[in-house]
Amino acid sequence: MDHESVDSPKRLTVDEIMGSCSDDTINAHMFEESYRAHGSVSEDDFYTVPKNAANAKPGALLKLEKETDTSLYTIPPNLALSRFIYQSKTSYDSLVPVSAYVLWPYVARPYPDGYPVVAWAHGTSGITAESAPSNIRNLWHHFEGPYQLALNGYVVVATDYAGLGVGINASGKPIIHEYITGPAQANDVVYSLQAAWEAFPELSRDFVVMGTSLGGGGAWGFAQKLAVEPMAGHLGTIALHPVTRLLSLPLDSVVIPLLLILLAPSLAAKYPDFNPEDVLAKEGKESLDKYLALRGCNSVLFQLSYGPNTVKSGWQNNPYIQRYQEVAANGGKKISGPMLIIQGSDDPLISSQSVTDAVNETVKMFPSSQIEYYLLPHVAHAPAMYASQQIWMDWIAARFAGEPARPGYHSHVCEPVRPALSQQADTNWFIQLKTEPWQKT
Repeated sequence: MDHESVDSPKRLTVDEIMGSCSDDTINAHMFEESYRAHGSVSEDDFYTVPKNAANAKPGALLKLEKETDTSLYTIPPNLALSRFIYQSKTSYDSLVPVSAYVLWPYVARPYPDGYPVVAWAHGTSGITAESAPSNIRNLWHHFEGPYQLALNGYVVVATDYAGLGVGINASGKPIIHEYITGPAQANDVVYSLQAAWEAFPELSRDFVVMGTSLGGGGAWGFAQKLAVEPMAGHLGTIALHPVTRLLSLPLDSVVIPLLLILLAPSLAAKYPDFNPEDVLAKEGKESLDKYLALRGCNSVLFQLSYGPNTVKSGWQNNPYIQRYQEVAANGGKKISGPMLIIQGSDDPLISSQSVTDAVNETVKMFPSSQIEYYLLPHVAHAPAMYASQQIWMDWIAARFAGEPARPGYHSHVCEPVRPALSQQADTNWFIQLKTEPWQKT
């Protein structure tokens, strides 16, 4: 089945949408435009798929930009960047082209068969083509993950996910991003590695997979996929505050309306009889239409209306939501290789209980699972990537050093060195491109 676009946004021009938006939404839209490295993806020839690529096999390299202009990005000095497009598969096995980037260290860690690789699965950046980390100046997660990995000598292979970056396939049809659908994100990770190895033979065939939030769910889904379809070279998986099951989140969670807005287009593409208005109230459908018309990312999303009136009562009983969860759920399934799971106790987006329940269900069903689970007291969502950096860096280093992961399940509650009230609770800064000589840090 081919992806098809949602009809309503086609009837709305950007000018009409902007006229009905708040000042904050307009400012957020302008901010998102400012952090694109190459302007709109529709204006960057890199994101155009070769016409002869429609039937290329999954993992095939479709396009390669070996030396990307790093002056357009805000990456650390002496790191280098490449971009490529490859063939992947959707959760229902349709072929789909996907863009990705490679972030190169200045000096790679010594490793027997090539440069050690960490496959990075990013968190929610949006669901439109403009939401591709490969076209965002700071690669979306900057010092939270990719920068630190490269600065520590790892080559980072990072998929954008299908529908982000490359928005039109070789047949000229739009690609809809399969939001929080672990099997789809897992496919994108698997085939990004295969294409990267084709493009760059100097890369080691050994790798660790690491993902955060949406990508944490994708990383977990990757470990589940490999339990059925083994992949040589896999040393382990890291899932940071992972999405496990949509329906395991509290129904009154502030994140539910946002998730349904972002999930609705992919459900409509996957299930022809599903209508976004089956689960979204009028206010929610209007927010979705504005979001798609503006080709928004997260900054726009959080300025639109997503309160309790956004969704319809009983949305969780929708048969397509139920079918989606059966496909996308993490937890209670066999995993391949060791897995490190990290979760903040004060995460307002991903309930720590939902992650704990998924871990416990997995261990109960498969007692031989190798899982290290760290709970971080008083830590929120994105801050968990900073708070746990020592943990996951050491864990990755141990896997590449050949140290066997401990058998069985082990849980830990971290003990912060200072009380919560004295800690910086969240980031109060963002990375900006230097444009004037007097802009110093």
